[in-house]
Amino acid sequence: MIRPVLKRIAAAKFAVGVRDLLAALGYRSDRTLAGQTGNVADFITDFPAKNPGTASEKAFAEEAAAVQLIFQVTSDEIEIIAQGQQMLFDAEGFEQSLAQSFLFMAVELKGKHYPRSQYISFTREINKRFPAPAVVLFKTADHLLTLAFVHRRMNQRDSKRDVLGSVSLVREIDPTNPHRAHLDILHDLSLAERLRWMNANGK
Repeated sequence: MIRPVLKRIAAAKFAVGVRDLLAALGYRSDRTLAGQTGNVADFITDFPAKNPGTASEKAFAEEAAAVQLIFQVTSDEIEIIAQGQQMLFDAEGFEQSLAQSFLFMAVELKGKHYPRSQYISFTREINKRFPAPAVVLFKTADHLLTLAFVHRRMNQRDSKRDVLGSVSLVREIDPTNPHRAHLDILHDLSLAERLRWMNANGK
């Protein structure tokens, strides 16, 4: 199911391909942002950082060819998708205010290859603009895909704010000939598998 969707990403418009891949992983939502241009300068203007003009912002602006918010998934959508499975998004504090919502982003990059450190910087640059976690799928000029998400923790001084932690990457997936390990990881990140894990582990 995942492999044929990956192969179609190289031929389709990237945002459409990302939506199809997310649907294959079980993530669907009609919550999206109207009027998006995909223009990187517009994105930076529409979602300003608290500390604009940083070196990381400039690097992102230089290397990103397009950026788009695919959709937002909340606990409401997950409850519908899960078809009555017990939900665990009822914690208070940080989880209650922020982790009940996830954003999925698609970013096209101008270059063919980027080091791990640059993917981490780009992921943090995007996430610092939103109160909710943003999961990012990058595509290089060579059509290699990298899935990235940042771990967040509650700010010890302000429970309504979060602190960006480490960034996890599934790096350089070849959509035309994906490695078996990449397919296994994507399967494990599917909504059905995540719900099973959360229910089994109670968190």
